Amino acid sequence: MRFLMLVFSTRFIERIEVDNFPEMCYTNARMLPLAEAQNRKRKRGAGMADQQKKPKEKSVLQIAKEMEAQQARIAEEQQELLRQKREEERKAYEEQLRQDRLELIRLKQGVIGESETIHEVHEEKPHYTVGQRIGNFFYHNKWWLGIAAFFAFTIGFIAYQTITTVKPDMIVLLLVHDDLLNAECNQQIGDLFAQYIGDENGDGKVVCDVYYIPASDETAERSGYTGDSTKLFAEFQTGEACIVISDEGADQFIVPDHTLVDLEEDFGDYEQTDGVRFYLRDTDFAKDIEWYEGDLDKDIYIGIRSVRQTLDSEEKMQETYDISYPALRKFIEAYGTKE
Repeated sequence: MRFLMLVFSTRFIERIEVDNFPEMCYTNARMLPLAEAQNRKRKRGAGMADQQKKPKEKSVLQIAKEMEAQQARIAEEQQELLRQKREEERKAYEEQLRQDRLELIRLKQGVIGESETIHEVHEEKPHYTVGQRIGNFFYHNKWWLGIAAFFAFTIGFIAYQTITTVKPDMIVLLLVHDDLLNAECNQQIGDLFAQYIGDENGDGKVVCDVYYIPASDETAERSGYTGDSTKLFAEFQTGEACIVISDEGADQFIVPDHTLVDLEEDFGDYEQTDGVRFYLRDTDFAKDIEWYEGDLDKDIYIGIRSVRQTLDSEEKMQETYDISYPALRKFIEAYGTKE
């Protein structure tokens, strides 16, 4: 019993000594100096204070905002430094220009004989080979050269056409709708009439061309009749051709009684003459043009257009008529049979 009371009293005294007495302290039944106990107490109090004063950790959003603000501040500082640098460079450049102007004025006024800052620069001319010069010329003038080449080609083509194209001395219009007659005898008809004319245009050649322009009811139904009718109309509006070889099928288009000359006055004593027509069937015309497909149709005839005002002029047609009528006279005298 005494032992228990002794232990209890010892434990009680230990708690009282640690908290209230300044001289001694009992811990785990051992006595410690008062200074060490006080140090432990202060440490416990300081640890609790640190735990109370420790700040809360920042959130991710707060950290991101702080970083963004820091980057913006750095960017502004860099922009300001760049602006200051450009301003310094501008001022230095302006100052250099001002100094150069002053130096140039002094040179012009003769105040100084030579400048240390302004020097005359003599550029050395580059040396090109012949090939480089030619290539450089074509490169810088390619558009003008292209235009000049186009006009040169056009003029050359027109000149070539003018020189090489043979202008006929006389033209005969073949209006009979007979493709075979035209295919086999066109050249022979031209050569035949060339015998009755001379070198009318002075080119050293005697040429008579035959223009085949079929005109009949058949050609009116063909898809190409529009072109043939246009050519026929154009020829009768010009004075290039006067002699026509036609038939009844073409009469409805050319109206011979109004457009051809009456042959009765000069050739009325020939059997083949009938008004404005000189019929070719009972003549040697087919044989001379090498037509071996039988006799010519009895309505095929030859005639000559009367002189009238055309799109060219009446004088132009009169010139053509003066060449064609003598040729027709020779033809009728060669192939006609007098009564």
